[in-house]
Amino acid sequence: MKVTVERAPNSEAILNVELEWQELEKASDNAYRKLVQKYTVPGFRRGRAPRTVLERMLGREALYQEGLEELVSESYAQAIRDNQLIPLARPDVDTPPIVFGQPYRFRATVPVLSPVELGDYRALHFDLHVPEVTEAEVEEELKRIQDENAVWVPIERPVQLGDRVTADVLLQVEGRTISNLKDHEFDLVAGREGIFAGMDEQIVGMSEGETKEFSTTIPENYTNQALAGKEAHYRVTVKSARYKDVPALDDELAKTIGNYDSLEQLRASVRRRLEHRKRLEAINALRNQVIEAVVDQAAVEIHPILVDEEVADMINETKQLLEQQSLNLDLFLQIQRKTAQEYRKELEPQALKRVKTDLVLDAVAEREGITVSDAELQAQLDAYSKETGKKVLRVSQLGPDQRRRLVLHLRRNRVIQRLLELIAPAALMEIQASAAAEAEVGEPPAGEEEAPTGTTDMVQPANS
Repeated sequence: MKVTVERAPNSEAILNVELEWQELEKASDNAYRKLVQKYTVPGFRRGRAPRTVLERMLGREALYQEGLEELVSESYAQAIRDNQLIPLARPDVDTPPIVFGQPYRFRATVPVLSPVELGDYRALHFDLHVPEVTEAEVEEELKRIQDENAVWVPIERPVQLGDRVTADVLLQVEGRTISNLKDHEFDLVAGREGIFAGMDEQIVGMSEGETKEFSTTIPENYTNQALAGKEAHYRVTVKSARYKDVPALDDELAKTIGNYDSLEQLRASVRRRLEHRKRLEAINALRNQVIEAVVDQAAVEIHPILVDEEVADMINETKQLLEQQSLNLDLFLQIQRKTAQEYRKELEPQALKRVKTDLVLDAVAEREGITVSDAELQAQLDAYSKETGKKVLRVSQLGPDQRRRLVLHLRRNRVIQRLLELIAPAALMEIQASAAAEAEVGEPPAGEEEAPTGTTDMVQPANS
């Protein structure tokens, strides 16, 4: 068997295979021994018919074709092994007719994993830069704490911007109901965007129990062009209204939100937490900077199959996140006003970047000799069990795909650690030295930050 390998664009390999006629003869003998057991030939017990008789019954070409199919499969597999190719999918095999007595040539085109050409990543150098916390940032955080500890108090006056109302909101365009919200709670804000633009200013001045009808114009740049620029007719009934009573920034507030004796203690705690947050952000930025620099140096051809698989993985990740919010992908795409094909196309650049990053990190692992042992896998499973309280899995209980994913995850993390050692050693030492101190910082005093409510466009029904 003679094999030549051509590298085609887009990470494909073309295998040109030549088989000697003697190899086909031998393969046809194997085919005869298999087929004679399969067919009943009149006058002979099964498996006893001579080859010449079987050939007369099935045709000489049938035996050679049967042997050729097995020979092509075996020779292709051997060519892949001998040339150390990693196929990404089944090959496209071009098998011409057999010419008796002549060598047989066939061609197989197969998408393969291309080797990564790494750059001189050891010559790179980066440092950790942590921005200082400013007084303005401390004051902004304190203001957020004030807002989080505000209470909403019922009002007897007409409503103003900044108040929170509960109202029935009927919105119609050209006689068609676009939205019919009952007991909907929202904050009155200036400059609301989207289909409800201009509504808040019309509600200002209303009192509890009051109903008002008014019209606005939907913005020309509204995403639904069927409604953009048209007149919107409202009927709004204010059910209740409250104003935001913000506590004073003083020692009493500090005592109510945590174990603080004074405002200054709270202020100092806020500064430490902001410093902790900025350090984490700087570490993450350095990590990404190192990875991107190594990836940018590298050259690799990526077959579209890998990108398609990554896009599929990303869509599955999105589905899982949506399920946690009791949503599905169809509804998500409907809200985004995108088709499934448009969404897939939108994900392709990010998928391509993820594929290249993974391939480069795997290539660095090979060069640096980074591996993951069963003991390290078990340690990771034990840590996961301790963190989640779930039953401890043994490495032997993992399925092949589970094991592969876990190995890749751990190995790539170790590659990133190794790159930090090589490219940002001083920064890594600084990170490690401060890790214990940062671990003692704890949670932010007023809980996790949340996105503001009542300032974005309300979700529209499907027919809008």
